[in-house]
Formats: sequence, structure tokens, C-alpha cells
Amino acid sequence: MIARPALAASLLMLTGLASPATAQSSVPLPPNLAGLWSFEADLEAICKFNGHARLMPTSDPARFDCELTAEQDCPAADVHYIVQQSCSVDIVDGVATVRSTIETFLVGEPTNGYLPDNFQLVIHDESHLEGVLLGSGAYPAEWRRAEGAIS
Repeated sequence: MIARPALAASLLMLTGLASPATAQSSVPLPPNLAGLWSFEADLEAICKFNGHARLMPTSDPARFDCELTAEQDCPAADVHYIVQQSCSVDIVDGVATVRSTIETFLVGEPTNGYLPDNFQLVIHDESHLEGVLLGSGAYPAEWRRAEGAIS
């Protein structure tokens, strides 16, 4: 039969409460990216690309649900799209991966030629992300947290 102090010590060890190694090996939480963001990408000299996104927390601190609206305007090519998309954001090793699904073309005729706006972004801090827009190519992109109060 195990004595009560030994039993209590065994239970603490099993739950990890008495193990200093366990306390030191905890992984830091990823930054909280929830909120409103604006973004832009450098497509080409003839096109402008920008938009805004709303990131919402989930039960996993490294994953966010999101929705974004992107605008691509290429006046010289007579192309203008505003596209509403649903998306998810996964954070791994300081990189936020945004995967989007087209929901609605708000401006411009729906086309299979417009690909979802996916991003790979390095997290500089909770207000600044920088990386690439992935679509028909890879284009430099930047996300900035929106300023001001959220109602």
C-alpha cells in the first residue's frame, strides 16, 4: 500500500504540476490577430489591389476565422473586381497563412479567372503582417491593423 504523501506526490507528477521541466517547456501563445485589418498588394504598375478583413478568434489561439473583401482595379485593362470571401488564418512559427474562398462578386462579372486571395504573411507584431498574396502569382503584400475603436 502506498503511503498518503507518496500517493499525493505520484498524482502531482502524473498531472505535471510538480514537474519543473513541464512548466518550462510550455509553448508561448501566438499573437492575437483578432480584429479589423486593411491590406494591399503590389500586383503590377497597371493594377491596384487592396481590401479589408475581419479576423475572429476560435477555440484554438493559433487559428482564426475571417472574412475579407478585396478590390482589384486595373483601369488600363478595363478590369475592376470587388470580391467578398470567407477565410481562415492559421499561425505556425510566426507565419500567418490565410486561405480564402470566394463567396460573392460585388463588382465585376463572376469568372473562374479570379482566384481566391490567399496570403503567406510574416507576423512582425500584432498590428503589422508582411509577405505575399498568392493567386495567379506571388505578389508583395502588407496587412495593417485598423486604427480606432471597434463598435
